[in-house]
Amino acid sequence: MSPVRIIMPVVFMVAFILWILYRLFIKKDLKKNSNNLIAGCVFFAIWGVIYYFLLKK
Repeated sequence: MSPVRIIMPVVFMVAFILWILYRLFIKKDLKKNSNNLIAGCVFFAIWGVIYYFLLKK
């Protein structure tokens, strides 16, 4: 597996965490964006399961 396939999920996870922190502390409207938060968490959970089985080989 190429290093890009390992690094990109980490970059997306950091970007998502930064978005959460921005919405939580600066905009203070994370509750209004709870659908986006849940969708992002589900996306990363599914992605994590897929990567787990890919890296398990």
